Amino acid sequence: MIGTKRWITTATMLLVAGTAVAGGFNIYEAGAKATALGGAFTATADDGSAIFYNPAGLAFLEGSAVDLNLMPIVPSAEFTSARMPDGTYATGKTTERTFPIPGAYYYKNTGEFTYGIGLYAPFGLGVQWQNPETFIGRRLSYDVDLKTVYVTPAVAWKVNDNVAVSFGIDVAHTEIKLHRFNTQDFGGDMTPLNVIDATIEGSSDLNFTPTAGLMIKATDKLTFGAMYHHEKEMAIGNGKMTLVNVAPAALAPTVDATIAALGGSEHSGTTALNLPHMLSLGAAYQVTEAARVEINFVHFGWSTFKELALDFGNPMLDQTIEEEYEDVWQIRAGLSYAINPEMTALFGYVRDNSPQPVESMSPLLPDSDRNDYSFGLAYALNEKWTLTGTYMSVNFDERTNVVDGEQIVFPSEADEDMWDRTNPPGSYDSFAHIFGLGVGYRF
Repeated sequence: MIGTKRWITTATMLLVAGTAVAGGFNIYEAGAKATALGGAFTATADDGSAIFYNPAGLAFLEGSAVDLNLMPIVPSAEFTSARMPDGTYATGKTTERTFPIPGAYYYKNTGEFTYGIGLYAPFGLGVQWQNPETFIGRRLSYDVDLKTVYVTPAVAWKVNDNVAVSFGIDVAHTEIKLHRFNTQDFGGDMTPLNVIDATIEGSSDLNFTPTAGLMIKATDKLTFGAMYHHEKEMAIGNGKMTLVNVAPAALAPTVDATIAALGGSEHSGTTALNLPHMLSLGAAYQVTEAARVEINFVHFGWSTFKELALDFGNPMLDQTIEEEYEDVWQIRAGLSYAINPEMTALFGYVRDNSPQPVESMSPLLPDSDRNDYSFGLAYALNEKWTLTGTYMSVNFDERTNVVDGEQIVFPSEADEDMWDRTNPPGSYDSFAHIFGLGVGYRF
């Protein structure tokens, strides 16, 4: 029977890690205009995406509006292994995929209160590696897709001409699907052969948590803003793992026996994914009649994500995986410049720090610190229609989990040989393009 104990461990890690990968992949792009400003929008929040960036901004908007946004993300990543025992280096590259991120909002100012509702996707992940049958990290993941969608109804109250507060409810849902191979060394040269193709999928219960905002127009030129979205625990109670025998004929009977020993080809499991709180503090200043600058400091409470416990209802499969994420701050800066009454140029910069410790970095999520640069144009067609286009480049720092020839791992993995670990040693170099299109209609 092939490595049953090893299979139990790696299969369990797969489901746990798969639901955890959103930990280092926040999507802050909830509106085209805000994206062009680098997400520095907390003290401006003057379109429907205020429902995410600061719902208190709704109180200063007149009438009613619909804002529809689409932000396609095109990520890429490359992997280069540490020098292997045979003196060679394994490499890998992700496939070209586009992930359309929505941002749809409606609000109405009734005079005393402003009501609004928004749909957006603040957490998600998609990493698919080329040549999955031979990719060195295939034992952990060769394809993962995670989606988290928020629907937020909110109400804003204009306390006076200069101060507004807001409150809302984030209603969230998460779906996960990923694939990986289990391998078995075989033949005289002990070539690792794919023997089991595993698919993991599941979805969470609806989760309800509060969100709030504050906006203060301190002077005619200076505005302060604050936004808060509460942390979430997304309960995944219907996790499903399917095991398919893909071994060559010589190994097929042994693999069938291994799957039978594990309890069959299908397993049910439960876990919970912790999403962090988001807190943004911002200040905006009208430098001239045409130019406005804003800076935001955004805090993510990832320290709540220390470990994940998986329950299969079977002591052989139950496991707790450590993650040890850390709280992080982002710095976001934006500049808008009114070229004329109809057209505004937008620019942004982000310094985004990863919460993921190097021990957790893997083919599931090769995360690192990054610098983002953005620009865009907003064009008012008339008093009712506005079009916004934007582009952002996301420049990840190259990152490795190998120092002085040794892979950095959690203590629980320290006794394993580096080349026997499911997570391969090496370095990752990633990049992403983010495009944006926004259409606003006021009525």
